[in-house]
Amino acid sequence: MKAFLFDLDGTLLLSDEDIFYENYFKLVSSEFSEFEPHEFVKAINEIIKEMTVQDDLRDNYHKFMDKIGSRFKRDPSEFEKRFIDFYNGKFKLLKSLTLPNRELIEKMRNLDGIKVLATNPLFPEIAIKERMKWAGLREEEFDLITFMENSHYLKPNLKYFIEIASKIKVDPVECTMIGNDPILDGACQKVGMKFVLIGDGDGYKDRIES
Repeated sequence: MKAFLFDLDGTLLLSDEDIFYENYFKLVSSEFSEFEPHEFVKAINEIIKEMTVQDDLRDNYHKFMDKIGSRFKRDPSEFEKRFIDFYNGKFKLLKSLTLPNRELIEKMRNLDGIKVLATNPLFPEIAIKERMKWAGLREEEFDLITFMENSHYLKPNLKYFIEIASKIKVDPVECTMIGNDPILDGACQKVGMKFVLIGDGDGYKDRIES
């Protein structure tokens, strides 16, 4: 294999994702306290669902900001600034809910080949890089890191995986995707990538081969 794509949540960075996102939405709702929390969270989830199936050529960051601005009849730039404040502040409180997957990180570091942090680009660069710190990951360890600003699709849209292969100039059949979600990450198989499901109790580390 020429390239290895690693998911972040539940893969290189472990957490109870239900608890993590429950606390994430509580914190982000408190940052936008002028909106009713349930409606604000509902809006975010509906926007993400829309973005998952859309073939809009804009990057994910501008899609999201435009949509949430339109939903709440505010200038998108207002949301941009306040989300940046959130990721520079309250977001960091979530670190205590995560744990680095040290064994898998060591396995990743020992692999020869192109390495991609192929986390679902639902978060902006500032948030992805903060979460990388929680896992003890360094930017220079990856040839590509996917985040809102440099991605145009979300998992499990097949174009997400095709876009990565195009950027790293590797045929999808020469790529292995390592992740914990058989639907979001496993969709890579439809474009010819190999998929290794982690945490399945089946010696998954031995199936990640150069």
